[in-house]
Amino acid sequence: MSIYTLGEACSGLEVDRFSLLENDPSLNLDGADALGLKYQVDGDLLEKLFLAKYDLAYIRRFFERSRKPLRVVSYPKETNTCYEKAEILSGWNPLNVVKAFYLESLENGNLYGIIVPETGCFLDRDNVREQLGLPEGVKLAKATQLPEQMSYGTCSPFIQMEDLVENGGKLKAIVFDRETLIIKRQENLLDDFSFGMEHRFSIQMNYFQCYKMLSELFSSSILERDVLKLSFKERLVRKKGRIKIDYEFRTLNYRSARFINEIHGYGDVSIVNDHVDELMVPEVLTLQ
Repeated sequence: MSIYTLGEACSGLEVDRFSLLENDPSLNLDGADALGLKYQVDGDLLEKLFLAKYDLAYIRRFFERSRKPLRVVSYPKETNTCYEKAEILSGWNPLNVVKAFYLESLENGNLYGIIVPETGCFLDRDNVREQLGLPEGVKLAKATQLPEQMSYGTCSPFIQMEDLVENGGKLKAIVFDRETLIIKRQENLLDDFSFGMEHRFSIQMNYFQCYKMLSELFSSSILERDVLKLSFKERLVRKKGRIKIDYEFRTLNYRSARFINEIHGYGDVSIVNDHVDELMVPEVLTLQ
């Protein structure tokens, strides 16, 4: 894994001679098992290497101006899910890996991008409809089309003006979770996003800073809503001085997911995990 951090000058590589395919050990397999080979690159080189072909120079400009952390990471193998990325990133918490889930209205073909951390639970269908302001009975499905410069397994919030409905595209809105924005702004940590059509690269920035950047560029098309909802069943048994509590979470908000991650592993733990990703589920999401 190689890390390219945005800075004022380049260090750790020969700018004029550097080629990703030839010189990045994660890509040419010379050092595929080496974690965290670090380079500092200036905005010009970061754009040239990673952003230019997807017309994403606006990312570089925002982070140069704000001086907030930004970096690109290369992987020794292709990734498609948040769990795959978290594993390669030396055991990153999946809550710091962000997924972009695009839903398509079967009524008019409009697209809605839901941008949330990987909590391990699917989205609540009724809540999604309500937060999008759609009428009851509207049917949404996993998108059969995506914004330009995206592919399945690399969906992201990094859109272009021509993607928007008002400019002839299909995208109606990009939606971030309100509670997650508040907490992640306070945490001030890096989060991992896909970009472009890259299965062996990701871009890392804070979730709130991503929202702020896109809001400045695309204004009313970037929304904050309560898309992550806490919904669960609980069974409590108190017997002979012991308490047994079983929870089944249908959906998780960010605060609860973070709490579960904090206490996880401090007891006698038994884990069954299918790591099924929501994007892999083929069923039509019918919002009743």
